[in-house]
Amino acid sequence: MPVLFIYEKITMLRHIFTIIALVLMIGAAGAQGRDDFFSRLGIKPDAKKQALKENYFVRLGFNAGGGILTHNTLFEATNMAALWKAISFSHDPPQSYTWENFESDYDIRSSYFMPRYGLNLYFSTRYFPMFINVEFMSSVATYQKPMLGITFLGFGRDFRPYDSDFFFSVHGGLKYVIRDWGFNGREIYTNSIGNKEAQDYIETFYDPKDEINKRSGMLLTTRAGIGRVIGAAERAAIGVEGYYEFDLTDETKRQAGARMRNGGLNVYFRFDLAQTSF
Repeated sequence: MPVLFIYEKITMLRHIFTIIALVLMIGAAGAQGRDDFFSRLGIKPDAKKQALKENYFVRLGFNAGGGILTHNTLFEATNMAALWKAISFSHDPPQSYTWENFESDYDIRSSYFMPRYGLNLYFSTRYFPMFINVEFMSSVATYQKPMLGITFLGFGRDFRPYDSDFFFSVHGGLKYVIRDWGFNGREIYTNSIGNKEAQDYIETFYDPKDEINKRSGMLLTTRAGIGRVIGAAERAAIGVEGYYEFDLTDETKRQAGARMRNGGLNVYFRFDLAQTSF
């Protein structure tokens, strides 16, 4: 196994463990109980305002996990087809080396796994099961670049059985990816090649700024998970959440029809910035 490949995997794991360690450290601090968020700002709400504030949530989350990007890129419509044609001339006759042979030799895939980590800011209310969720996560295409998105029309809530520290969550909605800096031709094309030796060489063919025409998109997102409240004030929680996102963006907006469809699993730590109980 090449040394560079081993080094890349160690670097990837180091990023993941760093995020998990950060989550655990903040979780330990958040579980010890805190003074009122507004009191720290010098604001002393009366009983009526305090009761009103208890009905709104502003939760910051730290997430670490991984997922599979199913991009379904039509590689025959990209400049990778030119590489196939060039290689075919080394065969006699060139027509004998088909696109299927090329896909098999280089293990070209329409989906691949990628670690993910980052932050989210969740706004909701006790009155109605609607929410807004802002995400600053690593890209669905590569863990080395960021993604910024917002679920602006979300429905769902946490369901906590009476007198239990555990709760279940079900959420869904429309998510707009404002920009995914990793969703470009170079990252998707090279990460889709399973042959690691070939991947290193083919990566040099693409400019880091290589676009696939549109790095934003509209997604239908669904999430479900289980969590546990921590701390005496019950203003923090840890848990695990599965997610799946369908790309609603017009296929013609991106080169070769690349999709942002993805799904995976996250471990999270969340606490409420407004100091509202979970």
